[in-house]
Order: sequence, then C-alpha cells, then structure tokens
Amino acid sequence: MIERKQLPIESLTLDPVQSRDQAWSGDEVDRRLANSIKTDGLFQDIIVRPLDSIEITEVDDEISANYSIIAGSRRYHAAMEAGHEHVPCKVLRADDLDAAWTSLSENTDRRDLSEQEIAQQLSLIFELVRPLEEPSECPCCGQAVKGETGLLQHCSRTECELPLPTPEDGDTLTQEGVNERFDTEKQALHYVAGKFRGETDQSALNLVKRHLRTANLPPLLQSLFKHPEERTVQEKTAMKNYGIDSRARLGTGDGVSGSARAVVSLHNTFSSELDTEKVDPTAAVLETVGTIQFDEMSEQETRRSLHEFRRELTANLEEAPSESHQEIFSDTLEKQVEQLRETYQDIETARPFKNVDVMGPETQQHSRWHAQAMSARNSKSHAELVRELYQERLEQLADEQGWD
Repeated sequence: MIERKQLPIESLTLDPVQSRDQAWSGDEVDRRLANSIKTDGLFQDIIVRPLDSIEITEVDDEISANYSIIAGSRRYHAAMEAGHEHVPCKVLRADDLDAAWTSLSENTDRRDLSEQEIAQQLSLIFELVRPLEEPSECPCCGQAVKGETGLLQHCSRTECELPLPTPEDGDTLTQEGVNERFDTEKQALHYVAGKFRGETDQSALNLVKRHLRTANLPPLLQSLFKHPEERTVQEKTAMKNYGIDSRARLGTGDGVSGSARAVVSLHNTFSSELDTEKVDPTAAVLETVGTIQFDEMSEQETRRSLHEFRRELTANLEEAPSESHQEIFSDTLEKQVEQLRETYQDIETARPFKNVDVMGPETQQHSRWHAQAMSARNSKSHAELVRELYQERLEQLADEQGWD
C-alpha cells in the first residue's frame, strides 16, 4: 500500500538501488529544475521506502535519515537547492528487487538514463535474482548434477522441468516469489528480459546480455557511455589525456548502440590476446578510441572502425611473441589511422540529397565518396555528377548484357 507524506529533507537519503549514477551535477538542466521548484513547488512526489526495508547493503550507523529515495533524487537535490525544508513523498514498502525496478522505470520516464546507468541497474537486478553458486542437484528430483550446464542437460533428458519466467510473471514475481533466487542464470535472464522489455524472445535476451557485458567493463570505460555532465573530474581528465572529447558520449542511450558492443569486444580482445603486463587493456581501449575517432565520423563509422582495428590486430597477433605485443598494437593502430586519414581528407562532405538518410549507416561514407568524385571530375554541381555516373553505369550494363 502506498502512503503519501510530507517529509523533512533531513529525513531522506539516497537508496543503494536507485539508478542514477550521479543524481546532481549542477548543470543548466539541473539549475532550471531547481528554479522551477523554487517558483512553483514540487509537482511530482519523490518515491521513498523506509530504511528498514533495505537488504542489499548495510546502512551507515551515522545516517540520521528514516527513508531512502528510490526515484526522484534529482528533485530531492533541486528541492534542497531551492531551500525547501519538506518535500511530498510516496512511501512504498518495497524489497530491494521491487525498489530497483521502480527506480529504473521512474528515472527512464523522467530523464533519459545513459546506457551506462541502464546497464548498471540491470546488472544490480540480475545479481539479486541469479543463483549464488552453481547448482549441485536438480531441484525437481534431487539428482546430482555438475553446474548449470549439467542441470540443463539433465532436464533435457528427463521429465524434470525448470520453467522459464514469462513477461506476465514480471509484474508479480519478486525474490520471495522465486524462493529468493532462481535455480539457473538462464531463468534469471528470462526474468530480467521479461520485466525490462515485456518479452523474452532472443532479441530481448540479447539486449539484456549486452547491458550486462557493458556493466562488467572497467569503470573508466563505462564512463564513455555516461551523460557528459555526469562524468567525474577524474573521468573527464582521463578522456582528455587520450584525446577523447569529454563533452560527447558513445552510445545512443537506449542500450541498443553498437558502440558498447565494439568497446566490450575490444576490451575482451586486449584482455585475452595481449600480454596485459605490457599492455593495459583499459588504457589500450581508451587510446584506440581517442586515436581513430574523428569529428567527421558518425556513431556507426566509429563502431565500424573499432571492429576493423580489432580484426586487424587479432590477425597480426597470431603466433607473435608476447614481448612484441606493445609494438604490434602501436603499429596496427598507426596503420589504421593512416587509412582513416585518407578517407577523412579535407573535402566538403555536404549531402547531395535531402532524404539520403534512408540509406542507413553508410550515409556519411557515401556522401564523402560523392564529394571526392566531384573533386576528381571537376563537376560543377551534384546533378552534373549524378548524370555522368548514371550514363557511365548504363553504358557498362549495356556492354555486359549485350543491349542494342
């Protein structure tokens, strides 16, 4: 049951499961919110739960608050900035799992969470429901098995069944509903996908898996996907040192960008194939991103360049001695940059057609080719170049097909 109260500011603290990585940065958006609350008051309630509901972590004994904020941390900070002593709150009796889902949905609705924040929140939820250890016996018949793989193989050969959660279960299934944790990570993954996306098809499962992989990246690499204003001074300095614009971010923010997958793959390659005593994987990823990213590049082109570099590096590392890994990494990166510079030369890349976006990820590359062709042929206009290319293509087809 939800109870509505006016609570003193000092009685509130941030909940360990709330999804904001940095609740308040003091940027222009935050200042506008504070000014609005100062003038008009707080229209939306802050969602809180009693501190005695928290299970995920121990509460600091020195905290004098009685409630923790599940959703509304920005409004809480803005209210303090505006000088409010009390704020309207909705008080929920929620366990960690319910509180984590509430925070994710509320914050996503109010101000877009970054890809990194969504990944971290889904990882937290997954950790709350996944098994703590590999299963040693079948929960249906009690037969001994070797881990999750053995359990799934056992179920495929017998009548034992481990039901996979459906999206309908997501509205009511809590930790208590699954005896605190699922028996397998596969069940946990289906539960998270069903609750997060409303379906458990392969696309939804893959999306959650990508988020979990992003959440496992080192914190400095995760900062690439943060909102720029939410990066710490240390993160901004590190990005600047590697030539990365700290005012921009990789990823689309909705968790479906290929940039996160490219960075995860690159980090995994560096960690598994490079001698990590000679090449630090995190530093190598940052150096790669900062070196091959150009202002003219689209998100898709950045991602594609990272993939191409990773494939080239992997090929060059085959059977190479570990003492040469640093040199191979540097040489491969330098070669990649030289190739990119040839592609991104100082040519006007204005798009020749207004609706060229329908071409998809290759749009900017095609625009550069068009500009390069105009320069090489001394064409006076886009239309003149198109007529020439069209005529040449028709003549080529006529020769190939034997047209009269």
